Amino acid sequence: MFINRYIKTLLLSTSFCIVLSSWGQSNYIGFYGTFNDYTGGLNNFNYGILRFNYYKPGPQIAFQQYLSPFFDIKENFAYDWVQYETPTKTAGIDAQFLSADLIFRYKFANGYALPIDADVAPFIEFGGGGNYIKSRLFVADHSGIGIADETRFNALAGIGFSFRLNESVNFEIASKVFMPMLNGWDGRYQKNNDIWSNAIYTQESIGFTVPLGRSLDSDHDGVPDKRDLCPRTPKGVKVNVNGCPLDSDGDGIPDYLDRCPNIPGLAMYQGCPTGNNDYKIKNNVEADADGDGVPDSRDKCANTPINTPVDVNGCPVVQADSDPDTDGDGVPDKTDRCPNAAGPASNRGCPEIKESVKARLKFATRGIYFETNKSIIKQQSFPMLDEIVDILNQYPDYNIRLTGHTDNVGNDAYNIALSQGRVDAVLQYLENKGITSSRLEAVGYGKTHPIAPNSTAIGRALNRRVEVELYLK
Repeated sequence: MFINRYIKTLLLSTSFCIVLSSWGQSNYIGFYGTFNDYTGGLNNFNYGILRFNYYKPGPQIAFQQYLSPFFDIKENFAYDWVQYETPTKTAGIDAQFLSADLIFRYKFANGYALPIDADVAPFIEFGGGGNYIKSRLFVADHSGIGIADETRFNALAGIGFSFRLNESVNFEIASKVFMPMLNGWDGRYQKNNDIWSNAIYTQESIGFTVPLGRSLDSDHDGVPDKRDLCPRTPKGVKVNVNGCPLDSDGDGIPDYLDRCPNIPGLAMYQGCPTGNNDYKIKNNVEADADGDGVPDSRDKCANTPINTPVDVNGCPVVQADSDPDTDGDGVPDKTDRCPNAAGPASNRGCPEIKESVKARLKFATRGIYFETNKSIIKQQSFPMLDEIVDILNQYPDYNIRLTGHTDNVGNDAYNIALSQGRVDAVLQYLENKGITSSRLEAVGYGKTHPIAPNSTAIGRALNRRVEVELYLK
């Protein structure tokens, strides 16, 4: 009977869960041990935690799917045992619960409150589902009179923390409160069948979550696509926790392209501070006598005149004198906006910005934070700003428009000044990283361009932002 009722509860609760789980982009399974405690009329609703004398164990399993940076969804299945006896041993409850619940998890490690890859990630959970309840009066020899043997809905809410152990495994602790929608399951009935005054039970859980199958990793760098800010990294290139190539000297040029990987430099010198050959030789950088970007060891035309377009072998590109096309993209230099970088005629001869790059740029701008009511960039924003610098260096012929925005707190003049100050601070950071000032423009719009309602804290957080746009003049 116990199992048959549970199967009915399981089928009812999981049918909806299965549909919702298809939304998820990645799947995890969690295994937990639980400890359960009673709060109700028998102890005058004295809620407490870590009351070890009353804890009874139980197992729990959960399937978790990603919905957005803010929310995950879980299908939770648990067996909970609740047992309590009054200090005078004149009354008590012995109850068993088999539950199947649909739970929504709000994650504070969402890229706003905390970094997405935070090692310690707090969360809150809420939801409900079906609960098969079998309870009796507590008697030590288990001969107590039966009270409930029913299937009912239940509501739940809780808090917890997830600790990131490695790329795949998380350790979790959580505390949840369950309210079965059954008046008197503990033998104490509420007047007028007031289910919101029902007895509740608390569940403390400890466990681990691991991937259910392999997460998609397009570039095979060990970072799943859902967290990879650089999902097209070349094979074999070492990456950081965000999936982007390492940049040891922080000059915006990844190590695998940087000819001076341990010394900050400029893109025009392949990551070195200067184009001087003696400097490069002194610092163990492969020599390039004619400065054409092809090392002498591979340069078949070692004395090419300066500023002469060359091929991969370092030899001058042969052009038709009457209508040269330096980058060979079919757009003559005289009409090519980017004569040294191949691109379609529809984009004026310039390489088009890939959708994946646009997504990386948008994501990176969401990680720019400032001191409260100030134009001072927080240090935690530097990795994201460096990611933006890397993207800008990949498209040297594009200009950059920076726009600053605020929420609606404060008057118009204040918000315009604050947004302008903040976007100017970002502009200065980019200049310090080698982005030419002639490519940059910055405008503060204050609160005039919201992207979310200012009526909620999340909406205001989304509206406080800096946006970066690449465009051709």
